[in-house]
Amino acid sequence: MEKLWSKDYVLNIVGNLLLFVVFYLLMVYTTKLAITEFNVSVSEAGLASGIFIVGALVARLVISRYMDFIGRKRMLIIAVVIHAICTFGYHFIDGMLFLCTLRFVQGMTYGMASTVIATTVASTVIATTVASIVPESRRGEGIGYFTLSITLGSAIGPFLGISLPQINPLYALVLCDVLSISLIVLAFILNITEIKVGFRQRVEVKSFRLRTFFEPTATPISIVALLGAIGYSAVMSYIGTYSETIGLLLGGSLFYIAYSIACLIFRPISGVMIDRYGNHVVMVPILFTMILGFVAIALAHSNLVLLLGAVLVGIGYGSIPSAGQTIAVQKVKLNKFSLATSTLYIALDLGNGIGPYILGMVVPIYGFRAVYMCSAIAALLAFLFYIGMIIKSRKESVAV
Repeated sequence: MEKLWSKDYVLNIVGNLLLFVVFYLLMVYTTKLAITEFNVSVSEAGLASGIFIVGALVARLVISRYMDFIGRKRMLIIAVVIHAICTFGYHFIDGMLFLCTLRFVQGMTYGMASTVIATTVASTVIATTVASIVPESRRGEGIGYFTLSITLGSAIGPFLGISLPQINPLYALVLCDVLSISLIVLAFILNITEIKVGFRQRVEVKSFRLRTFFEPTATPISIVALLGAIGYSAVMSYIGTYSETIGLLLGGSLFYIAYSIACLIFRPISGVMIDRYGNHVVMVPILFTMILGFVAIALAHSNLVLLLGAVLVGIGYGSIPSAGQTIAVQKVKLNKFSLATSTLYIALDLGNGIGPYILGMVVPIYGFRAVYMCSAIAALLAFLFYIGMIIKSRKESVAV
C-alpha cells in the first residue's frame, strides 16, 4: 500500500485546522457580540456572521482563475498575513459597520487560504510528474483525512467561542491572534506544488464566460453541497441559542463534540468506501442521514435526541466536503483541479453565507424549531437532486 502520511500532508492538515478553528471560533463569537453589544436582531446577527462567507465566496471566484498565475505559495502567504491583520482588528470593533467590513475582508483571506491548501492536497493526488502528497489509489481516503481538519475546527472553534468569553472576552481574541501568527509561520514552511500554466489556460483566463469561473463537471455535486450547507448553517449559527431557548443547555454544550466524534469516525470510512465501491454507495446514505439529523434537532425535547441529531448530521453533512471534493475532481484534468475544488467550496460558502440570514428570518414568525425543519427540507432537496443525478448518468450510459 502506498504511503499516505507524509510530512507535507500532515503540515497541510495542521494549517487547515488552524484556519478553521479561527473561522468557527469567530463565527460564534461574532453572532453573540452582535446581539449583546449592538442590540441587533437574530437575522442581522446572522448577516454579520455570514458576510464572512460572502467574502470567501468572492475570493474563491477570483482565486480559482489566477492562483496558478500568481503562484500558490505566494497567494497563501499574502492571504494569511492579511488574515492575521484582520484578526487583530477585532480588538477595535466599535459598531456593526466596522464589524461587517472586517468580517467581509477576513472572509476573503480565508477563502484564498483555504482554496490554496485544499487545492494543493487535491491536485497532487494525481500528479505524476511531481512528488505526490496523496497517492492516487488512496484519493478518497486521503481527502477524507484531510477534511477531518475542518471537522475538528468545527468542534474546537465553537466550543472555544462559547466557553472562553465566559471566562474573559479577551481570551478568545488573543487565542485567534496566536493561531493567526502560527498560520503565517506554517505558510512559509509548507511545501506547495506549483502547477505550470499552459497556453490554453492563459487564453481561458482572459475570458469572462461563466465556465471560466465554475467547472461544469463539478456543478451538480456542488448544488448538492449548497443545499446541505444551507441546512447546516442553522446549526453553525444558532444551535447555542436554540438549545438555550428549548431548555437543553447540556445537549447544546455537547452538540459539537457529538458532531465531531461522528465525523471523525465516519468521514475516513466514507473516503475508503468511495475509493472501493463508488460515489453512490456513500452519497445516498449520507444525504438521507442528514435529513434525519435535522428532523431530530427540530423535534428534540431531550438532550439525548438533540445529541442524536448531532451524530446524524455529523455522519451526513460532515461527510459532504470530503466526498464532494473527491467527486468534484474525478473527471477533470490536473490544470482544472483548482477550478473544480473552488466550485465546490463556493457552493459550501454560499450556503453557509446566505443560510443564517434566510433561516434567521423564520425565527420571529415560527420559532427555532421551524428553522431546523427548513434545514431538513433543504437536505431533502439535496437528496432528490442527487437521485436525479444518478438517473441521468444511467440514462446517458445506456444511450452510449
